[in-house]
Amino acid sequence: MKAYNSNENLKNDSLKGRNLLKIAFEAYRQKNYTFFKKVNKEALSLSLKTKDTFGIADTHWNCGNFFSRKEVNDSAYYHYSEANKLYEVIGDKYYSAKMLYNMSIIQANTKDYTGSEKLMVKAISKFKPLERNLNLYRSYNHLGVIYKELEEYERSVFYHNQALSFLKKIKDKKIKNNRFYKEGSYNNLSLVYQKWGNHDEAIFYLKEALENTKVRIENPKLYARLIDNLAYNKLQKGDVANLSKAFFNALSIRDSLDDTSGIIINKLHLAEYYLKLEDTSQAISFASDANKLAKNANRNRDHLVALKLLSKIDTLNSKKYLNNYITLGDSLQRNERKIREKFTRILFETDEFQEETKRSEQQKKIAFALSIVSVFAISLLYFVKRQHSKNKQLIFESEQQKSNEEIYRLMLKQQSNLEEGRLLERNRISEELHDGVLGRLFGTRLGIGFLDLEGDAEALEKHEKYIDELQSIEKEIRTISHELKNEILSSKLSYVDLIENLLEKQNVKGEYKHTLTFNDDIYWDEVDEKIKINIYRIIQEALQNINKYSKAKNVSIDFDIRDNILNLTMADDGIGFNVKKAAKGIGLLNISSRAKKLGAELIISSTKNQGTEIIVKTPINSN
Repeated sequence: MKAYNSNENLKNDSLKGRNLLKIAFEAYRQKNYTFFKKVNKEALSLSLKTKDTFGIADTHWNCGNFFSRKEVNDSAYYHYSEANKLYEVIGDKYYSAKMLYNMSIIQANTKDYTGSEKLMVKAISKFKPLERNLNLYRSYNHLGVIYKELEEYERSVFYHNQALSFLKKIKDKKIKNNRFYKEGSYNNLSLVYQKWGNHDEAIFYLKEALENTKVRIENPKLYARLIDNLAYNKLQKGDVANLSKAFFNALSIRDSLDDTSGIIINKLHLAEYYLKLEDTSQAISFASDANKLAKNANRNRDHLVALKLLSKIDTLNSKKYLNNYITLGDSLQRNERKIREKFTRILFETDEFQEETKRSEQQKKIAFALSIVSVFAISLLYFVKRQHSKNKQLIFESEQQKSNEEIYRLMLKQQSNLEEGRLLERNRISEELHDGVLGRLFGTRLGIGFLDLEGDAEALEKHEKYIDELQSIEKEIRTISHELKNEILSSKLSYVDLIENLLEKQNVKGEYKHTLTFNDDIYWDEVDEKIKINIYRIIQEALQNINKYSKAKNVSIDFDIRDNILNLTMADDGIGFNVKKAAKGIGLLNISSRAKKLGAELIISSTKNQGTEIIVKTPINSN
């Protein structure tokens, strides 16, 4: 209260809000719930006012802890989920993982083990990169508990051992020793083997845990659990000698600690013990005590066990206990189903929230990119206009100096060079059109020439297909024209940049991820332009096929050079195709034609549903 009153005098709202969160947590820890709710509410109000996302998340975390302690599972789950959303927004992976862990525990408590497993796996994926070994120990330990309940005992043992492996990585010995994590894990392993029916293995792990003599003094609750479970596993093996002392010793410790849950389990074990000794009255007495305690404490799972045991040993009231068992079981199933449905709705809303957040971030990025492009475009227009004005001025000045014969001669020479460049460019365009586009026009025209246009439906369909191909070729002509205007093989762009730009342009919809790797030993400036152009066209053709047909998620392009052989390897993970059937397709014919021009070896392999690989091995001049 003193800290609360001092905090009231602060003028800095952010600091004041953070202090309120600390005070609220301390009130919760001391079980002063009235004061906790008051302070936490004030902390939330102040965090909202200052737009402190972290503070708002913390207030939800506090509420989740409060409702979890009160066993109001649906409310606890909701607040942990809200906290998780906010931690995700601010990118705090550690606290987000902790919320997922808490949510997973609650789902396991309501017997939604599959849902619990999914959330715990998500939490682990966040803890691992952060190397939070204690959190990883607890997470894997919980997975072991989940699989025990699902009766997948081998996986349960595996995850408990995984938990122990992370425990070994914790460097702070004080944490490991004072909490007795290892001994707790041994107890959990004994419960797995106990349920599996392997009581010898269960006894082994319990004895291993009891080897640590500090447990008895420093953690009596765990010690009572260990000796009770050890006696119970011996009972299940049929070894009843000297067990009463162990059972009653454990019960005495639990009574002194007011450990209600432990007392109930202890009395159920004693009931089975006396049933084994054929002392029915004592068995009924302990089972009845356990039943009353479980009912009063709302320990429904133990209540069910007690009712089932009483229906077995109290023959006079067997029917009554059995009916109560069925009624309670049905009621619990209905309640758990309702709570699980609430969890599903909360998770659905969380997923939608995260998707909306991603979309919002994406829109911001797009808007930012568009603004950059706009600024660049305006700057470029200004530069072009200014340059155009300068050029006009230079032309004007040059016309005024016609009397200077030397300048005139230089201008004629420059004009001659420009004309020569135009001729070279025109020749390159002619070669590109002849080798690439006219080849496809010729193939398509031949196809149309062989069709009987008055024939059957199949022939007409092929006719339509070739007409469509002609339209595609027209588009390519326009594309080549456009690319020529933008100087495809300009010296301002390296060949690496050129291929990267091609990948970006072809993957407009972002349907696949692409990777591009080059060997540093390739000196692109020394590679013949003819090779570079044809390799570029091969990649372009292959990418068009990927876009149209492959449904690939990943595309990789790799360049390597060995013994003056330039190796291009292009692979995707798409649906694949029959290479023999598709070999007559225009796309593959173009690729094959360009490879032949280069004297290159072409290898195309494809497997259904596993992807396609194209390899081109081109000899180049030695430098």
